[in-house]
Amino acid sequence: MLKERQKNLKLSDKTIKIDPFKPEPELIQKAASVIRSGGIVVFPTRSLYGLAADAFNEEAVGRIFEIKGRGSDKPVLVLADSYLMLSCLVQNIPPAAQKIIDNFWPGKITIVFDANESLPGNLTAGSGKIGIRRPGHPVASALVKAVGGPVTGTSANISGNRGCRMISEIDPVIAESVDLIIDAGELKGGTGSTVIDVTEEPPVLIREGCISINEINKTLGVDISPENGERIFAKLNETKTIYKGRVFTLSFDNITLPNGVITGIDIIRHPGASAMVPMLNKNTVLLVKQYRYAAGDYIWEIPAGTLNPGESPLECAKRELIEEIGYSAAKMEKLTEIVPVPGYSDERIYIFLATDLVKAVQNLDRDEILNVHEVKMEVALEMIAKGEIIDAKTISGLYLASVKTAK
Repeated sequence: MLKERQKNLKLSDKTIKIDPFKPEPELIQKAASVIRSGGIVVFPTRSLYGLAADAFNEEAVGRIFEIKGRGSDKPVLVLADSYLMLSCLVQNIPPAAQKIIDNFWPGKITIVFDANESLPGNLTAGSGKIGIRRPGHPVASALVKAVGGPVTGTSANISGNRGCRMISEIDPVIAESVDLIIDAGELKGGTGSTVIDVTEEPPVLIREGCISINEINKTLGVDISPENGERIFAKLNETKTIYKGRVFTLSFDNITLPNGVITGIDIIRHPGASAMVPMLNKNTVLLVKQYRYAAGDYIWEIPAGTLNPGESPLECAKRELIEEIGYSAAKMEKLTEIVPVPGYSDERIYIFLATDLVKAVQNLDRDEILNVHEVKMEVALEMIAKGEIIDAKTISGLYLASVKTAK
């Protein structure tokens, strides 16, 4: 079967790079063929990467739930590119929905309709409702047209985790489970779509996103603001790049906060990193003591490194393990991912447990000054308690690895 063949492919073998503004027709047709055959494709939406499957294929939709670890009680967003597709999905199009479509589609607003009873049960999670958006990204729009029917548009992330602006941010579990990956480069991210439920009168605001409640009220001619005035997400008004360095970019974002306050915030945009807890055996971990200029000292750490463009966290972990400490791992298991400084950076660090180590050739960068040490896990945990290990990713990784290996 298609999914069995694709699962055995390397990430690079099932990734196609596409022009985000003028997508190549032959690449779009290739992806559409995968979807029509029951496969799942990672593709770009307006702000984040999503998972596309034939919305009428119950088995394919089920695979998305399985890949994402998504609860069966949560419906899946659908993308439709024409009134014909829309009419196949919904029972009716209320006047309020028509006003929203005319003023805000494509993109930007997801509309929740009464679902057509013929839809797969897992698509609506038994709710009787379906969220639909017309795709705003050129690649997404071309893909839906080529498929010739609605496709799922749920984000390409493990449920509960952050969405992905770049292919390199996609969780290894998802990357290895899908059938094709369309790489359209870095997406703009930012605030997601506004979600409006038109099954009630007046319509109900589910989530305020990139279209403000004031714009919607003006369009509908009625105030549908929540009684408590709650705002779930900030709205990005403008972003400016202040500095672009070798590793990260410093941006200044003008935003409207959930409470309506307009303010500016400095954001360090980082491609992400992978860190590994390499276990020689159940009781011994390999740590590095590395000179860190910014910290002004030699710091105890687990090996780690920044994701290269187009590199998955798992690929980065395998590469950095060899380069930094001179070992490869027959088994690499994700422990968690952390956001070390959420106040001013979008960096995420993916932490893996590396076991069944095999000696390899160390290949340090010229600016890396470090020594590798064998440390008993109980000693490493004592070093944390004594304040000798102060690096956040190392503390997180060692603690989780100690719990994992103790089982």
